[in-house]
Amino acid sequence: MTPAEAQTRIAELRVAVARHDELYYRQAAPEITDHDYDAQKRELAGLEETFPQFASADSPTQRVGDDRVAGFQEVAHLQRMLSLDNTYNEAELRAWHVRLAKLLETDDLRYTVEPKIDGLAVSLTYEDGRLVRAVTRGKGDRGDDVTANALTIVSLPRMLAVIPGVPPPRVVEIRGEIYLTAAEFARINAERAAAGEELYANPRNTAAGTIKQLDTAEVARRKLSIVLYSLGHCEPPAVRSQTGLHERLRAWGLPVVERLWHAQGIDAAWAAIGELDALRRSFAYGTDGAVVKLDDFGQQRTAGEASKAPRWAIAYKYKPDTARTRLLAITIQVGKTGVLSPVAELEPVLLAGSTIARATLHNEDEIRRKDIRVGDIVEIEKAGEVIPAVLRPFPDERAPGAVEFDLFAAVGGKCPVCGGAIARVEVAAEDAQGVAWKCQNYDCRAQRAGRLGFFCSRRALAIDGLGETVAAKLVELELVRDPPDLYDVPLETLATLNLGTADEPRIFGEKNATKIVAAREAARALPLEKWLYALSVPDVGETTARELGRRHRDFAALAASPLLRAVLQKAALLDQRELEAPASRKNPAKTDEEKTRRKELCARLDAEIAALDAGPLAGVPAEVGPAVAASALRFFANGPGVRLLAKLCTLGIDPQGTVAAAGVFTGKTFVLTGTLPTLKREDAEQKILAAGGKVSGSVSKKTSYVLAGADAGSKLEKATALGVPVIDEAELLRLLGS
Repeated sequence: MTPAEAQTRIAELRVAVARHDELYYRQAAPEITDHDYDAQKRELAGLEETFPQFASADSPTQRVGDDRVAGFQEVAHLQRMLSLDNTYNEAELRAWHVRLAKLLETDDLRYTVEPKIDGLAVSLTYEDGRLVRAVTRGKGDRGDDVTANALTIVSLPRMLAVIPGVPPPRVVEIRGEIYLTAAEFARINAERAAAGEELYANPRNTAAGTIKQLDTAEVARRKLSIVLYSLGHCEPPAVRSQTGLHERLRAWGLPVVERLWHAQGIDAAWAAIGELDALRRSFAYGTDGAVVKLDDFGQQRTAGEASKAPRWAIAYKYKPDTARTRLLAITIQVGKTGVLSPVAELEPVLLAGSTIARATLHNEDEIRRKDIRVGDIVEIEKAGEVIPAVLRPFPDERAPGAVEFDLFAAVGGKCPVCGGAIARVEVAAEDAQGVAWKCQNYDCRAQRAGRLGFFCSRRALAIDGLGETVAAKLVELELVRDPPDLYDVPLETLATLNLGTADEPRIFGEKNATKIVAAREAARALPLEKWLYALSVPDVGETTARELGRRHRDFAALAASPLLRAVLQKAALLDQRELEAPASRKNPAKTDEEKTRRKELCARLDAEIAALDAGPLAGVPAEVGPAVAASALRFFANGPGVRLLAKLCTLGIDPQGTVAAAGVFTGKTFVLTGTLPTLKREDAEQKILAAGGKVSGSVSKKTSYVLAGADAGSKLEKATALGVPVIDEAELLRLLGS
């Protein structure tokens, strides 16, 4: 790989990993498995190591995932709360041991091995034995205060049990995991199914989403649990080892892991990992791995820590559970964007404690690559999600006459829902990978139901209670065509909605209907970025919607956006410059005279591009590219977009962006780096944008200010080298006040 190729791939991976961090930590709605996520992060770390000139302190490989969300007060941890590095095989585990032994200059190391609980990390602070605070990991140095929600956990003691002759520490941070038991998760999903709501994907995501609820009563109804296993700041010191900590936690009356293995050396640790694997399915909580830690706290301190993880501990991730069964049929689902997705209909099989009858097949290309055919015996994998995936077939056991899957033929060349035309097109990563078949009818009933369900999802407008079943019924009854039509459906109609059949009615009910009406009214006040994302504008994902929402006052401004037109103009200029370059591969100059003319033309094009970058495109990130610009402008200029905006106008809904008119920072471009004392980075960005300024991701001579906090990285160094003014949070607030 050349340096240029590496730089491009590094940029792609940083965007992808940052997006998955956002989905996992803040939205509690990951789209890929932990294994796939770790693969991306490892590739990124490998490239940064091979090409150190492209390394950055702001890379996702150098920071802890950030779970902070709006609505909670931030609190600083007394001791940094790190994450763990992962390993997936014995060789990697032993390599970690070798590095540790070299660091500590001894191979005689004692370890503890304990279950890795699949939940949300939390830090509890007890002062003189009394619980005073519960804080999420956040971004490592500070997190969200969730004390009120944590106090709903029945198994969490408010006071540490008294140990005769051993007073409690004056202050101690005890780390652990908040989780949902499998039984409680099943109960919650059963209630949602009865109400026609979308089922939650897995216990981990549900627990993470629950602890970040603003309604404490709703948190209490979900019956969270907690387990404690680690130590943060402790004054005065209370224990000297992980073994001693486990015993002390138990003596204090705190819930701890059922089993802790003591292992002298890495061979014993590896054996303990195998024993845990045989037992873990009987635990009340989900476990996706084993955590191996140095037992002695003194050795832990000597080993130290890296930027995001301790060197003295590592997580061994177990392979996802798999099972063999027969593929009975391949059915086709149509999503909110019209993508036709194949689904495996399976002979029911027990896997990881539940009976599986369906699994995802991703797309037609994946089916052909793996050579999966109807009638095959297949291996399926459950990696924490409700619907598992088909891993591979067993061709040696294939019945004669099994044919390759052809999606076009399977649906008769038309959409299986509306009968409309389908086409094979490039689609966004959130829909499918690469190329897929797509229904071309925007008003397809399946697409309408999918858009309505997404419109109400927690990542969009958070109209809780309206899941896939209710959305499909509203569309089927022609009560909703476009998502905003939901506002026209009366409470009485929602309450009497029959989600079952005439013979076996299942009435939605007034309680559920009232919840939806209240939530949809609350959504009126949400900002432009949320509404833009919720309306499923093609090619506009969550990050892009946020950027566009920060740069446009309202939908009217977005529909006629000079910024998006400037993006397209720059793309056209870049294309022209590539074609006119004297050494263009497509069209090389043939004479010296032509070379001179082209150089002059390219200089003019460069000047126009630079003017756009310094003017309307200053601070605009790469996510807002020509594909997004063309798609958004086209959408709002044509039927569906025009119809949506007209409907919002009729409803009196006018979401506002965060961009402001001329202010104290008009014409100024800021770059942010490091951790600010009190402001979250997004809050600081909002203040800058509201005052007319722009925010960029990189420092240049045209940068007006670099806003720097603690642990500022390479951006601060570059600002100093270029002579760019560097300010702190206090100075930012002073300038805003002026």
